[in-house]
Amino acid sequence: MRVLVVATNATPKGLIDEVRVGRHQRVDYLELAQRFGTVHHDYNALRPNRLVQRIEDLCRCDMRQAMAVARLAKQGGYDAVLSLSERAGIPLALLLDQRIRHMVIFHHGMSRQKLRMIRALKLQQRWSVIAAISRAEADGMQAALGLDEGRVVALHTPVDVDFYRPSHASTGQEAFIQSLGLSHRDYPTLIRAMRRLPHIPCHLRVGSTWVTRRSNHKNEVLPPNITLQPFVPPATLRRCYEESRFIVVPIQASTQWSAGCTSVQAAQAMGKPVVATRRPGLSEYLIDGETGLLVEPGDERSMAEAIEALWNDTSRVIRMGRRAREWIASHHSLDQWLSRVEHLMTQTGKLVLAHSD
Repeated sequence: MRVLVVATNATPKGLIDEVRVGRHQRVDYLELAQRFGTVHHDYNALRPNRLVQRIEDLCRCDMRQAMAVARLAKQGGYDAVLSLSERAGIPLALLLDQRIRHMVIFHHGMSRQKLRMIRALKLQQRWSVIAAISRAEADGMQAALGLDEGRVVALHTPVDVDFYRPSHASTGQEAFIQSLGLSHRDYPTLIRAMRRLPHIPCHLRVGSTWVTRRSNHKNEVLPPNITLQPFVPPATLRRCYEESRFIVVPIQASTQWSAGCTSVQAAQAMGKPVVATRRPGLSEYLIDGETGLLVEPGDERSMAEAIEALWNDTSRVIRMGRRAREWIASHHSLDQWLSRVEHLMTQTGKLVLAHSD
């Protein structure tokens, strides 16, 4: 079976060297291409067009990439295509030769607009495998799209547990807490919570490799105990996790149920507990009361109480951090995820052979 891997980004120059020397975590689509002995297709293969790219970003739909992949898959004799997000996966459902099997990983599967479009165009029948990044989203998509059991699978995102590995044990007395990321963050609730906790220093590190939108923290007046920090590359980010007592991931109540999962996973891999917003998908990425604490969306009082309770309990921070590292390494490692994807594509490959016969 020949598999074409579709990445939803441009591969930065020198990334492979950065991974090799340990300054960047291993990259899912590069690892998949190596496992399948194939190539990946990313934005670097497209001719730059700022206007079209802006329209695609607004629509969250990579039509140019889908067109290029559809041509490449047919001309190159590929049996299957693996789309690592719906940005390419949705338009590919319309363009890809239906004899080529297609697996797509949905990161925002409960978007009402996407679900309406999929149902209207009957795209759900075009995918061999639909993967959602949480069990809650897999179940929600299956019900919303009227699919049989097993047509939508849960495929939690992975973390490179060798890269995100603590260099020393936490003391539970680190001098500050930290919140990181940009996608669907509810920084106003965190900021209001920190106003109730003037004795706890908090570093706010706003930024994302994937998202460019404006952060909502700019609408708030920051209290003295919150310090803005710059967005940093992975090797530095790893140190930021390690220097924090624990991590806070505040998320908006929206249809993107698993927003923040990458930060939650990396923090736990670094042996840090997490205080996070309770969302149907994100809740699956930690164990409430064991590796972190969940609070309701927009509840500044509960968030402040959770942060203070953890800040004041050194032994609990150490215990939860140790459990967090163990749990992430045993359930969400990149190698486990690669094997899971390989298994799903192998099942797709059996469908290919049956179809060919």
